[in-house]
Amino acid sequence: MSVAIIGSGLAGVAACDSLAAAGEDVTIYEAADHWGGHTHTEVVEGFTFDEGPHVSFSADEQVREVFLKGAGELEEFPASISNYYRGHWLTHPAQCHLYGLDPDLVSRCIVDFVEAQATTNPLETYADWLRATYGRTFAETFPFAYTRKYWTVAASELGTDWVGSRMYPPRLEEVVRGALAPAQEGDFHYLKTFRYPARGGYQAFMAGMARPELIQLNRRVTRVDPAARRLTFEDGTDAGFDRLISTMPLPELVRAIGPSAAPSEVMHAADALLCSSLVLIDIAVNRPDLSPHHWFYVYDEDISFSRVHFPHALAPANAPPGQGSIQAEVYFSRHRPLPTSVDALGERVVEEMVRIGVLRDASEVLWVRCRTVPYANVVFDHARAPALETILPWVQSLGITLAGRYGEWGYHWTDDATRSGWKAAESLLAVQAG
Repeated sequence: MSVAIIGSGLAGVAACDSLAAAGEDVTIYEAADHWGGHTHTEVVEGFTFDEGPHVSFSADEQVREVFLKGAGELEEFPASISNYYRGHWLTHPAQCHLYGLDPDLVSRCIVDFVEAQATTNPLETYADWLRATYGRTFAETFPFAYTRKYWTVAASELGTDWVGSRMYPPRLEEVVRGALAPAQEGDFHYLKTFRYPARGGYQAFMAGMARPELIQLNRRVTRVDPAARRLTFEDGTDAGFDRLISTMPLPELVRAIGPSAAPSEVMHAADALLCSSLVLIDIAVNRPDLSPHHWFYVYDEDISFSRVHFPHALAPANAPPGQGSIQAEVYFSRHRPLPTSVDALGERVVEEMVRIGVLRDASEVLWVRCRTVPYANVVFDHARAPALETILPWVQSLGITLAGRYGEWGYHWTDDATRSGWKAAESLLAVQAG
């Protein structure tokens, strides 16, 4: 069978590799001028920048093996993570490390935490979960603010089906101990150590699966005709297929199939799906000693970025000797606009880096660039689940297989995305065999 795959991110590359290994005729169609999707890496003037702060902490042995095959050589670290709040640096997670903050704020956090543990209320929203897990004061001071910056909506607009192990629910003794003294030892985070390629950036992990000869670049799909089994591209050309795997963003897939083929309720459901967008601010700096941490989170809402990481701290090859790098993330969506234009964002972020002490002075900066990523985080708002209940059975009825974070519209880490691609390939091979 001939298989067309839309998108060359982790899911698309993993599916292609499995199908090609099984002897199938497979082609990936990629809209960009490079392969890799969200895990694409760029090198600019000797500085390596990924498309966001990607690290691998997977316990999946098959994923670890194929990533090692791609990277060849790895760096492995104990994760060092911090939080910034109004001039204070707090060990991660902040709920277990309040030491040094205003005593009135800390005491209110503890009292509210105790009261929350003794109260049982329905948990219908993420806001409910946060108050019940951390107490009102901590919830509304820290994660409520971060949610607005990172997810671009209020915590009350999110469900709880995405939380899983991502947010640590502390014990009272951990909250009290972390308020009375500096950083304590504990198992507070899903990510204790992480792996990163020694060179080549995060995209090097994909090299063990990628088959560039099977990837056609600059092939943006504008029309999908499931009945005729044809794809039409932006340049007016087209291609046929027997089977189709789509990793393109689900709303775009629905629109590519079009209102003439899609019921109105499916089109409305696709319009209801929300995904944040992202501006990445890449900063090259003329010194490497920028922070003792790999990344940190920012709760202050008058600071534009929500998260910052240091690519040169992940692998020495990510920056020239004696120099360092910073990547900041500023999220936006139809619910939360950017605080300034993209062109002005770089200068603002540099000023904010000086303000919080990461940079000593703007003169340390060698260069800055801003990149816009249209699809960043799938937002698990209250419209998501009912919209998917409408869209997914309809897409399945057309014989289209979905894979990846944006194809399945889920919260996929890199091992989830890889597994998703393998699963898509397995399903097509099973149909072929049956």
